[in-house]
Amino acid sequence: MIKKLLLKFNSKKFKVGVIGLGYVGLPICERFSRAGIEVIGVDNDPNKIKILKKGQSYIKSKKLKNFKYFKNNKKNLSINYKILNKCDAILICLPTPLKNFKPDMSYIFDCAKKIKTFLKPYQLLVLESTVYPGATDELINIIRQKKIILGKNFFVGYSPERENPGDDQFTYKKTPKIISGFSKNCLNLMDALYKNIINKRVKSDDLKSAELSKLLENLYRAVNIGLINELKIICDYLRIDIFKVIDLASTKNFGFQKFLPGPGLGGHCIPIDPYYLSWISKKKGYQPKFIPLAGKINTMMPSWVVKKMLTKLKNRKKKILILGVAYKKNVDDDRESPSFEIMKILKKQKISFEYNDPYFDKIRKGRQNKIIKQSVSLNKDNLKKFSAVILVTDHDQYDYKFIAQNSKIVFDTRGVYKKFNFENIFFC
Repeated sequence: MIKKLLLKFNSKKFKVGVIGLGYVGLPICERFSRAGIEVIGVDNDPNKIKILKKGQSYIKSKKLKNFKYFKNNKKNLSINYKILNKCDAILICLPTPLKNFKPDMSYIFDCAKKIKTFLKPYQLLVLESTVYPGATDELINIIRQKKIILGKNFFVGYSPERENPGDDQFTYKKTPKIISGFSKNCLNLMDALYKNIINKRVKSDDLKSAELSKLLENLYRAVNIGLINELKIICDYLRIDIFKVIDLASTKNFGFQKFLPGPGLGGHCIPIDPYYLSWISKKKGYQPKFIPLAGKINTMMPSWVVKKMLTKLKNRKKKILILGVAYKKNVDDDRESPSFEIMKILKKQKISFEYNDPYFDKIRKGRQNKIIKQSVSLNKDNLKKFSAVILVTDHDQYDYKFIAQNSKIVFDTRGVYKKFNFENIFFC
């Protein structure tokens, strides 16, 4: 039967189920469907289901713009997990947020409880979400039952996602993907599955190493961004241009990688992953010191940026325009965006503000999707109404010259205006 499942994967005659049709799950659906494989999708958001059945994508991506698979295969899309009992492979692509700075695994573990009732022998279950080392083992403990014997007639693997939202050049034709399995049989099946959509698979013979590798990838960025953000503060005290320092250091062709400062961290990985590793390490007996410090520095950046801006505006009537609510440029993803923390600070200080973002015409809050703000237009009249503009997300769509020419003051947190020569630009 293992050989039969391998043959299915190798001949593309299998059904793959994807749980969670977000920024990770939906691109996976697109890749498998493009490879000629039947895809079954599950998501608990009925609005997403409706949009996908119309042949539309709620994620603004060139690769997903014409994704019409579920319009032509409406029966393969549901909010009901039972539809997955037809699948030979099931991929879990659910969020793993923080709750009080601790891992919130409720989405994963609740999912495991739901699928346990209809799992059957000779299926492959894969976790793609970012988790702490040992989380896949905990998932396995939830789904254990008499009819399935792990590594013998039921198979489990872990393969951390490596999506790069906003990068239209991203492809798994060039980017390798890590795969791991509970056993040798599991790993062989993982390789056969992902071979259909990934050119290069990097095998790990244990789950925990693969889990930790994902945390390290993002921790590496979090720590280096924390370092460069602190250097920005130091440079401000020393009255040295941080961007000039970075450009000079970047001329070294070995042992140095360029990182840029910003207003804080955002996204579903970098602001969260360090806390996942710190939490599991502390649980096992060691309290990390270096990792939480980087997190602390990155978390304080929105406050530092606002304080610097308001110091410059102390004698002015304050009405602020925030440019960008996406967590990074050219994406329609606002998870953990530093813009929201900046908004909180301004609101707390009773300072009026509006925002503009070409990817978000509205900001919504809560399960009812209540609209709390609407994006304002970037025209001359609107720009002149504000005492200051703060650039938080440096989208390529912005006409930076036009913005500077029609604004009283622009506070640049990204260094975009280093190539211009405007007197009303201040860096923070």
